[in-house]
Amino acid sequence: MRLGVLVPSIVPGSRMERAVLGLAARGHAVRAAGHAANGSALAGLARAGADTEADVMLGGARALPAAWWAARMRARALVLALDPATHARWGPLDRWAWSLMAAHGLIEESAGEYFASRTPEDERERLALWPGAEGPAHAAPSTLAETEVLERACERALARRSAGSGRAALFVDRDGTVIREREYLSEPHDVELLPGVAGALHEVRGAGHPVAMITNQAGVGRGYFSEARLWEVMARMRELLRAEGVELDTVRVCPHAPDAGCDCRKPQGRLLREAADDLRLSLRDSAMVGDRWTDVDTGHGVGAAGVLVRTGYGAGEERKGPDRAPADAIFDDVAAAARWFLDRVD
Repeated sequence: MRLGVLVPSIVPGSRMERAVLGLAARGHAVRAAGHAANGSALAGLARAGADTEADVMLGGARALPAAWWAARMRARALVLALDPATHARWGPLDRWAWSLMAAHGLIEESAGEYFASRTPEDERERLALWPGAEGPAHAAPSTLAETEVLERACERALARRSAGSGRAALFVDRDGTVIREREYLSEPHDVELLPGVAGALHEVRGAGHPVAMITNQAGVGRGYFSEARLWEVMARMRELLRAEGVELDTVRVCPHAPDAGCDCRKPQGRLLREAADDLRLSLRDSAMVGDRWTDVDTGHGVGAAGVLVRTGYGAGEERKGPDRAPADAIFDDVAAAARWFLDRVD
């Protein structure tokens, strides 16, 4: 995502500040609007220029100035860090700006009763809770639960402002599908987009269909590399795609080892279902594309199509044959799979 941040409105040392830094570390294009307050860690963000555009505008608890900057940067969505004291001082213009932007807000659990009693039911659906406990001060911002919560809030806000519900999406695996397979990839400089991937994903998004990445990264769970390093690799991938005009609509990761017993590791479908809920997707009209039969099984498990590509481990998987139901289609690469997907849904 391209994110504008009204830095003077964000309290230094706050959860919002750390989460914004986390989104920057995850590879989102974050640009600062206004001048940072003394002591703000956001002072080092790149400044927005006169022609900078954003998908989502982030700000503190005042709706009016954030909405003004959102309009200036042509942002389609607004996400604020709300608190009862500031919200209680909102005037008519703040309320008008909040309503006009259909803004989303992040609140502390302790403020839930306040906002439940002072906001209409439809507005409550646009509020989300920060995690129950703040992440450790020494943790890398990209790994914080606050960062995950803010990232999801931005995705939901953008989806609800951009299109109606029931969209078909292209779900893609990462290694061997979008980027070249390098077993347990942990070095950002080793990230390499596969030929034709960027153009194919650009075409899919240009036709109005979200692109969601779903990836197992057992190297974290096995202790081969840290979660922070995982997000450094993801950031490099986002940068390479952005240089080709592609923004991923979401990236969902299972960091657990295969024997961890989690429900987020493919072929389990939890990550697809959560992405579908956040991005307002129709799973039955979507497709999961990857270089493993696991990816095919993941798609089938949620009612989507399952497509195998011969890049990465795919050619070997094809020779081995499927563990369960065969793929809906098998192609040489993502470019061919994307064309099949567009023909199928449009």
